[in-house]
Amino acid sequence: MNALLRWLSWVEAVAVWVGRLAAWITLVCVLILTYEVVMRYFFNAPTRWAHLTSTLLFGLLYVLTGAYALKEKSHVGVDVFYSRLPRKAQAAVNLLGSVFLFLFAGALLLYGWDFFLASWRDREFALDNEAIPIYPFKLAIPLGALLLLMQGLVLALRELAFLLGGAHAD
Repeated sequence: MNALLRWLSWVEAVAVWVGRLAAWITLVCVLILTYEVVMRYFFNAPTRWAHLTSTLLFGLLYVLTGAYALKEKSHVGVDVFYSRLPRKAQAAVNLLGSVFLFLFAGALLLYGWDFFLASWRDREFALDNEAIPIYPFKLAIPLGALLLLMQGLVLALRELAFLLGGAHAD
């Protein structure tokens, strides 16, 4: 039981760490785009790399922050009925929702891995700038899916523990 609790805590710590890293990557994106705007409009010297690099980094953020958002309950939810349910019914709904999360994240993991491998095998680079490799960014897709799967499992186990034993699920 202690090993399971340590694993649950570790998964949540990884989600928080990736979320904090994402905040810094967001800052880097803002700085890159600011540099591009200054170079383009004040010096009439646009870059060849800034727009694509920021797009790739924002894509990285999109796929890597799902686990953090799930842990922090930041996903958009429609709670017209959900908020009026008793806590145990909410836990049951959350468990049912976990099934769909696992299907989505599992498919994203499997297909994302194939997508990354094809890019890695071809050593894919950007079409408009051969200096920027694409394949490292595509690794974020299966990695983000794995993080989302693990965080989803943590939340499902917590809800199941709440339903079975009445332990605090949050």
